[in-house]
Parts: sequence; C-alpha cells; structure tokens
Amino acid sequence: MEGPRLDGSKLDLAIQVAAELHRGQTRDGEVPLPYVTHPLEVLSNLRYIGEVTEEDSLVAATLHDLLEMTEICSSEILEWFGPKVQGLVMELTRTEPTPDEIAGKNRDEVWEMRSDYLLYDIARMSAAAQAIKLADRLANLREAKRMKGDRKLERYYEQTQRILKVIPRVVNRRLWDAIRAELA
Repeated sequence: MEGPRLDGSKLDLAIQVAAELHRGQTRDGEVPLPYVTHPLEVLSNLRYIGEVTEEDSLVAATLHDLLEMTEICSSEILEWFGPKVQGLVMELTRTEPTPDEIAGKNRDEVWEMRSDYLLYDIARMSAAAQAIKLADRLANLREAKRMKGDRKLERYYEQTQRILKVIPRVVNRRLWDAIRAELA
C-alpha cells in the first residue's frame, strides 16, 4: 500500500488505513457488514467502556487485525504509527499452529490447539495489549451470541472464561466486567 497521507491525528489516520486495507472484507452473517466495523467497535469498546484515552492504544485497537487479515507488514505500521503501535499490533496478532501441527487432527482438536496458542499469547501480552484484547473479545462475544450455534457458542463462552482467568481484572475492570456480564 502506498503510504497514507499524514494530514490529521494518528487515530484519524489509523481509521483511514483500516478502512482501506479491510476494503472488500466482511463480517459473518446473513447481511454482513464491512469488516472495518469490527475494529471500530473494538476502538469504541476500549474508549467508551474501558475509558482508555491513550492514543497509541486506541490506534492499535483500530489496527489490531491488520497483520492477520491484510498484506500490510509490521515495518509499515512502524513507519506510519511508531514503535509503540507496532509493538501492540504485533502482540495482538495471533500465533497459528503450523500445517504440520494440525495434520491428522479433527476440527475440535485444531480448535483446542488454536485456543491454547491464543491463551499462551495473551498471557505474555503487556497490560495495554491485554486491555485491547478485552475490548476485542467483548466485540467478538457479542457477535458470537448473534451468529454461533449452541455448541460453538458454548465453546466460545468456555474460551472466554479461560481468557478472563489469564487477564487479571485490574488490567481494565470495566471491560473485564462487561465481558463477565455478557457471559451471565
């Protein structure tokens, strides 16, 4: 991607970049929304529920899925948004099992392996990245309640409870409690 125009706040720029790079991607559903609505929901959750005002965290929330879902490189995030945002986005990028690791496993076993990788990654995140992960999980949990069938939703609830055991409530009480309320 050609470098973005630097004519606004870092957050404005992050929203523009996310919208451009997620163009053509959609969320799941009968009438899917453009995918960019997800990082914007994560941004809103972090800011308004989590009461986070630190700009680099808000920017990273907006960009959190770019390395997983687009062709952008972490070096571009560094160039455009600086080392703190780059670091947060890298922390938030999931580690996936290799094809060799999943060879011969059934869907449930692969899901469990991916879940273990996710929890391992979360346990090693900074508090700032964990707060963004809480905002992301809140958005995804609300989406799961609308979209997933009983078994998948139950499994997602279990994974979310495991995440709340890994991320201490003190990281962001408001987001942590909002997730707990969604699980009730």
